[in-house]
Amino acid sequence: MILVAFVALALIYARATPPLEASDELWHVGMVDALADTGSLPVQVPGVETAWEQEGSQPPLYYLLAAGLVAGIDRDDFDALRQPNPHARAGVPGASDNKNLVLHDTPHPSLQGAALAVYVLRCLGILLSCVTVAAVYFTAGELSPNPIVAALAAGLTALNPMFLFISASVNNDNLVTALNSLILWQTLVMLRQGFSTRRSFALAALLALASLSKLSALVLIPVVGLAALWVASRSRDGRGFTCLILLIAVAWAGLAGWWYLRNVTLYGELFGTRAMVAVAGPRTDGFTLQTLIDEFEGFRVGYWGWFGAVNITAAPLYYRVMDAVVVIALAGLALYGWQARRQAQMLVRIGLLALVIALGSVALIGWTAQTYASQGRLLFPYLAAISPLLALGLERVFRVVRLPEWILISVGIGAFGIWALLVPFTTIAPHYALPEPRAELPPNAQPVYARFDRVELVGYEATDTRYEPGDAAPITVYWRVVEQTERDLSLYLHAVNDDGEVIGRIDSYPGGGRLRTTTWLPGMIYADSYRILLDDDASGASRLRVQVGWWDFESGDVVQPTSENDTPLESVMLDAGGFAGVEPIPTDLTDISDVNFGGVIALDGYRIAQDQVVLSWRAMGAPDANYTVFVQALDDQNVVAAQGDAPPALPTRYWQPGDRFVTRHPLISAEPLPPGSYRMVIGWYKPEDGARLETASPDNAYPLGTLTVP
Repeated sequence: MILVAFVALALIYARATPPLEASDELWHVGMVDALADTGSLPVQVPGVETAWEQEGSQPPLYYLLAAGLVAGIDRDDFDALRQPNPHARAGVPGASDNKNLVLHDTPHPSLQGAALAVYVLRCLGILLSCVTVAAVYFTAGELSPNPIVAALAAGLTALNPMFLFISASVNNDNLVTALNSLILWQTLVMLRQGFSTRRSFALAALLALASLSKLSALVLIPVVGLAALWVASRSRDGRGFTCLILLIAVAWAGLAGWWYLRNVTLYGELFGTRAMVAVAGPRTDGFTLQTLIDEFEGFRVGYWGWFGAVNITAAPLYYRVMDAVVVIALAGLALYGWQARRQAQMLVRIGLLALVIALGSVALIGWTAQTYASQGRLLFPYLAAISPLLALGLERVFRVVRLPEWILISVGIGAFGIWALLVPFTTIAPHYALPEPRAELPPNAQPVYARFDRVELVGYEATDTRYEPGDAAPITVYWRVVEQTERDLSLYLHAVNDDGEVIGRIDSYPGGGRLRTTTWLPGMIYADSYRILLDDDASGASRLRVQVGWWDFESGDVVQPTSENDTPLESVMLDAGGFAGVEPIPTDLTDISDVNFGGVIALDGYRIAQDQVVLSWRAMGAPDANYTVFVQALDDQNVVAAQGDAPPALPTRYWQPGDRFVTRHPLISAEPLPPGSYRMVIGWYKPEDGARLETASPDNAYPLGTLTVP
């Protein structure tokens, strides 16, 4: 039942993810395609862009098998299928756009050409992972006679959304995981039954084939050797031990050794990892214990569900639930180990699987120290150790709570299954769905007009609120298509402050990277939604506006916007709220207290000079409207001789209690002020009707001090 559910779910995941969008699938397929065309392995040359990139340094068994499967399929359109999205945001899970690595006319192309080859290879991955699920089931059966443990281990594997996602993709992990799982199963059988010629041949062949699939298989060679040593010491079967070790050495040298020798010849190293790092890109920062701790979040998320090009995550609650499951399982496993402390055979089995996880983790950390690879899915080759141990720990907890195991297992597997079914529909597929065109502008959109060659900006929606550094400002722009373009144009949306400084930007093809201007429908309107991440280090307070425009990515040419009457526009700016960055307060102000306006704005300090008045304000509450500061210099007849009215950089309707802002007011007069003393008064008013905020002074104008003109 679990296998049937797994296959059905994996096919759904394969459908939800467009071709070449799964983790590293673009380069895995590139490697298969090159091998099918040339019949020879590539030689890695750092700095030379290829269709296979770092995957050309991987052991070749998976690619040889895959190339044989698709060799008869016409793949001449592969370059068209893999046309890159120049604005792709790979490895950025917080991004709201450009999840797609490549450009798609449709997320679900017809089953022909290179697309057919991709889906054939995805089916191969599903088939290989069926072997993994079955091997995990039988491994858990060797670990415990309770069938609940085997069922739960298989469920934890088959219903893990990340395992489903990788299984339904083109990835060499699927082959090495299947082979490693078979090796661990047969190793536990050997611990129970002792040596046999047939099993020794099988283990030797599996280890060699796994070593020719991915380097992560090498971890199992010393583990199998230790297990064999244990069996030999218990059974005193030195002949069986020697036979197994010799078979492993001969099989490895005969089946896999040639590839490792090739690495020595070409790259001067046994494993080819330096060549892989040189192509993939080395880690440029130092790697310390703190680095490992900082990147553990990605490792943890990557085991349970980090989809797309490592840029799509599920609901945060899901990861916390799985954290709890793991913690409970580890506690139960520790309890089981204590209770079975006198059962040497059981402790050896548990210890052997734990050793596999430990060695695999050390190898992964070593690889992560060389390049950026903190993804938990890279432990999948050791699923036959991980899942059975988790299942054994959970089973022990079930016993402690004294609830019927069949109820708990049914509820648990059922919940995992439902969640696994929801993920492709709610988490993966929506990021690749093409935007739906509409005939009219929605009523809640703010009308605006600008024409950019063959597309018109006819409206937009933005949330009129306050933003701070690190916030994401949402905006939706509405494009009406005049006609298709001959080239795919890029869109830019730049969040700018009043000084014109760009404090957040998005560069994209429309539709968040999913829509190409060469394919959109003339006469239709497209809603284009984005979330512009504002710079963490942006400072100052001002209105927030979004500058919108179009450009050609290849040439860099910017499309000139025009108005309805074809008048060139310098730029197109859309109001998007207010930005409250940290604003430095001058230190040379005269402090003042107990002065407030309307009970919502307090005056904290001031400086009076002949050319400018500087005022420091503190928000005591949230003003209900936009107010402007007035500053007046009154002569001895109480006539305004000079003034400097100005609104704050951040409109007051965005102020919050505790905010501090500075306003600067150049004093303007019709003629130079004659020598003398001038009484300064300040206050706040609404520009619409002149109504002033109340303060404890006549005319709600607070007497600030005296300006002396020599």
